[in-house]
Amino acid sequence: MRSALLSLAVVCLLVVGLAAANMRRDTSALNLDWHLVNLPPKEVRVEGPVRGPIVETITAPGTVEAIDEAEIASQIVGRVVEVHIKEGDTVHAGDLLVRLDPTDATARLDSARARIQRLRAGISQAEADLEKAIRDATRSGRLSERGVASPTEVADAATLLARAKAGIQMIKQELAEAEAMERTGKQDLDRTEIRAPIDGVVSGLTVEVGEVAIPGTTNLAGALLMTVTNLDKLRVRAQVDEADVPMVASGQSVRIYQQADQRTAVAGRVDRVAAKGKKVVGGEVVSFETFLTIDDSQHQLRPGMTTTVEIEVRQTGDALSVPVQAVVHRRRKDLPDTAEVRAWAERNARSPGEKAQEAELRYVQLVFVDQGGIARARPIETGLSDERRIEVKSGLDPNDRVITGPFRALDELKDGSAVVPEGRRPPAK
Repeated sequence: MRSALLSLAVVCLLVVGLAAANMRRDTSALNLDWHLVNLPPKEVRVEGPVRGPIVETITAPGTVEAIDEAEIASQIVGRVVEVHIKEGDTVHAGDLLVRLDPTDATARLDSARARIQRLRAGISQAEADLEKAIRDATRSGRLSERGVASPTEVADAATLLARAKAGIQMIKQELAEAEAMERTGKQDLDRTEIRAPIDGVVSGLTVEVGEVAIPGTTNLAGALLMTVTNLDKLRVRAQVDEADVPMVASGQSVRIYQQADQRTAVAGRVDRVAAKGKKVVGGEVVSFETFLTIDDSQHQLRPGMTTTVEIEVRQTGDALSVPVQAVVHRRRKDLPDTAEVRAWAERNARSPGEKAQEAELRYVQLVFVDQGGIARARPIETGLSDERRIEVKSGLDPNDRVITGPFRALDELKDGSAVVPEGRRPPAK
């Protein structure tokens, strides 16, 4: 019995001694610690905020296309007798590409010219008839004044004169029609020679000697003979999301990346943004076509390539910034009641109708700073950001030591956690 009482007394003394030892520790880090072995401080990366430029960008997919591109089709029906180019050839405006059989067009032109000659001869004859009708009408009028010619003879002479005048006008109209047919014939004959409308490279060549070219729209099967593309004038047609398009304006700098090379950028600029958006096929997402000019003449882009574009929408030249991964979020209820947290609460007052409990569940944007081996939460207000850094507008001093990683440590950090910079942990005893 005495042995049991003695053992109980020893246990009580140990508990009291442990409590007293905890009470003598630093009260600023007081969390009643009932562990016999303290957890080691977390190893973290620490660095100070820096000043420098930050450029905010938005990303969008794009497709390379030619500014000058001509789809070549025939304007008349004709059998192809000559093809002067092949796929990939470079041509200049006016170069002969394809020749059609000119037999039908030549025959129609010759027919129009022969008719013109016949009508001109007819006009000469009609003019002679008109002169005779004028003489006859004049003579009948003089004879009628002398009482020699009857009224019927005078009326007949006047009728013949009117018919002669109408006949010559009719032949002249036919001549005008024939001359128009001649112009059409010349045009059709010219169209048997299909020439390049612009400088460029031939692509999509589908025509061969012996085939029959047919006129029509380029959507009609067999109508399109080839395409001539000017590779010296290219642009990118990007699809910018509706959430980002308000920040896009003409003249903004752009970086263009090929799908095959995401590290080498081609310089460009925003030319214009479509006034109306369109829905992406199969979804409800709305995008706006944004046309980008390419500044670099030495680029390797080709029409039809898919690209990723980065548009520089906003920038600042001297911003206090920290690495993006250093900015974390914690619920208001999980933060201590410090001056910094109270200041954040004042700036972000509860909205009308919001309950106090709901306000406590709101997330606070903050960074952790190292104060003598203890992590302290600092609510911050952020601004622009790029791929690596984010601007801190308020809540951080330039001399603060900001905890920037590793990710797992940042995820587990709380205000008051013990930390030690990487590489400075004292050796185990």
